[in-house]
Amino acid sequence: MTTNELPEGTPTRMPYADEPDQPEPRRFYRLRAPHVDKASVPVTVRVTPDADLYLAVGSGRRRMYLTPAEAWALWRCLSEAVASTGEPPEWIRVHINPTHR
Repeated sequence: MTTNELPEGTPTRMPYADEPDQPEPRRFYRLRAPHVDKASVPVTVRVTPDADLYLAVGSGRRRMYLTPAEAWALWRCLSEAVASTGEPPEWIRVHINPTHR
């Protein structure tokens, strides 16, 4: 057996015979940040296949498109900068499930 072969009887997933009919739908990742003086602030990232990511903070004033490379760079810079401010709050320790709307 070479390193590229699977042992006999190993379950494998068959590839698609044809491409799927529908493209993967865009996904939204959302979280609301608490605000001291007013209602919480929505933060949304939209992921659309073969398109830039779309970031929206608040109710319409802070929005921007990011390439995946820019989003990774932003993630890295933000993670280091925010980590330098102290321990993360409890409300941030949640799993975010993507939605399609």
